[in-house]
Amino acid sequence: MTRRRLIAAAGAGLLLAGCAQTRRSVPLSPELLHSGIRLQRSLPAVLPSGAQVLPQAQLVLLPGESAAGMLMPVPFVAEAIGAAMDRSEAASEATQLAGVHPFMLAQQAWTGSALLSGSPDALQLQPFAFLQACVDDRYRVALVHQLSRADWIARYTVHLPSSYDSAAFHKVTPALLQTLEAEMREGSAILRRLVERGARGELQAGSGATIQRADIGSLHLVGNRAAGLVSPTLVLARGAELIEQDGDHVLVRMDGDPSQPASAGGLFFGVHWLRRDQLHTFRRL
Repeated sequence: MTRRRLIAAAGAGLLLAGCAQTRRSVPLSPELLHSGIRLQRSLPAVLPSGAQVLPQAQLVLLPGESAAGMLMPVPFVAEAIGAAMDRSEAASEATQLAGVHPFMLAQQAWTGSALLSGSPDALQLQPFAFLQACVDDRYRVALVHQLSRADWIARYTVHLPSSYDSAAFHKVTPALLQTLEAEMREGSAILRRLVERGARGELQAGSGATIQRADIGSLHLVGNRAAGLVSPTLVLARGAELIEQDGDHVLVRMDGDPSQPASAGGLFFGVHWLRRDQLHTFRRL
């Protein structure tokens, strides 16, 4: 999708459904789980465009996009400069967040689960976290358990309750680390429950015409401006499957393209656990 089409579509408040690589998020099936689940300390081969992996960590930085590249006579020069800055930021964050271990927390959370297996044919489960730089100069954290085998993937995401202002996140304190680890620990437990519920067929939004749907918008899903220009509040997940809701949370399933920039819906794919106070848009259809 071109930048002009991206801006036009996002300006109209659309999920970019016309992108060719959109994946359908489907529930787990007994056939997929016949050999169980195996924890794997690695990252998915496909990450949002522009993502920077923090060295030696299961953490993925999603920097904000800049409009500078649209103003420079040679766009690839701006992209190279931006990429170098993003890599420098990722290296700095990795140093400060060295004590945060999504994989170890996942190991602890999954202890004793009947789904765990040592079979080489088991579904691979990769635990990791997205650190998204957002338009309000804050960072938001999404903890992910991604299941895969061959070209099939499923993703379960818990959006952590705290956000962190840019200054604090670039000068990490013990208190921030303690909060982040505590929320990741709780998020890992929620993710185990979601995957196990999915294995029991409990994460269905209905079937056919009975599926409940909603338009969903959150800075935890799209936190920054597409191409440095389009407000993130204009980019919604249209017609997401509403699995369940209560007074505090919604649980939704979304289709999406995991290779797109985060500002264009690159985090949409999969099942999301979101607090209601994390949503700026929630419209049942």
